[in-house]
Amino acid sequence: MKDIIQIISNLEDMRFIKPAPMEQIIEAEKKLGVSFADDYTKYVEKYGVISARGIELTGVTTHERLSVVSVTKKERNMNSNIPANMYVIENIAIDGIIALQDETGKVYTITPNGTPKLSYNSLSEYVEKSNF
Repeated sequence: MKDIIQIISNLEDMRFIKPAPMEQIIEAEKKLGVSFADDYTKYVEKYGVISARGIELTGVTTHERLSVVSVTKKERNMNSNIPANMYVIENIAIDGIIALQDETGKVYTITPNGTPKLSYNSLSEYVEKSNF
């Protein structure tokens, strides 16, 4: 599996806000009642949150629109089919599709009122294949 940091650093027009300290990452997990996958933790610890051409991941940040905590809680309120052990990694903004990740690192997509469908085996694979 390719390293998430290497993949993100190669994204075109990549921007990030600021790295998230481990204390904030742990607090975000507690607020959501989840354990982040290792690659997600590694990503937010290095970048906090990113935006690049074709992708805008949630992260550990105070910016509500990009906060994994805020976005996940909002989406859980709108769709009861989102499992409690998953968190939103991206609002794809096409037909209401949301990308979710579980603690094992697998990435799922879900439509409004749909059920999660396995789409990628890792955040690395998701970022690499979603970058347009």
